[in-house]
Amino acid sequence: MKKGFKVFLISIIGALPSLGSSFYSGSDTACFYGSPKTSCTLSSSKSSFGLAIGGGPLFFTPDSGFSSPTIAGGVVDLGAFSVNKSLLGGEAGTFDIDVTFTAPAGAGGKKFTASTLGVIVLGKGGVEVTFDNPVTQVFTYPGGSFDLTLPGSTILIGAGQNYTLDGIIAECTTNPVAEPVPLATVGLSLVLIAFVARRRVVSRKASIL
Repeated sequence: MKKGFKVFLISIIGALPSLGSSFYSGSDTACFYGSPKTSCTLSSSKSSFGLAIGGGPLFFTPDSGFSSPTIAGGVVDLGAFSVNKSLLGGEAGTFDIDVTFTAPAGAGGKKFTASTLGVIVLGKGGVEVTFDNPVTQVFTYPGGSFDLTLPGSTILIGAGQNYTLDGIIAECTTNPVAEPVPLATVGLSLVLIAFVARRRVVSRKASIL
């Protein structure tokens, strides 16, 4: 076998495991509640909180499905807050969001909680959203673990504005992510190995002749 082809084949085989790496993926549910309640019913639908004339003032729409760009992690869109331009309105309560991962399998879900406070007068003003600690939570699954971090500082949303809630996924360096290689990738590897073995047999026969 020629040296150039051998190097090319080795590079392909070495890259095969990366083809089996899957994205982190999942969805989230959320809800609002105020005193004296201590919890709310999580929902995948758009929800609102506060009393206002003219609608609102605070809304949140969860993301029905998200995924990170690479196996090492990245930024994911968890949904969006919006504040209505109410004639008069205000709210002070609590916001819960439960982020559930479907990949890696077994990672499950965790809940993050934030306090909210806002006043809208004649379409002016805004709302504050502050996530309580821990803003970073660790998700574990068979074979690894990763962190999900939500904003650590107060989010300020003006009347009539939207705010995309981003989460940051980071692979835990002390427990690296290990994804299984799909059967298709294993099959391709076997085909390449068989091809190399056949070329060697043919070359040996040719040299004998």
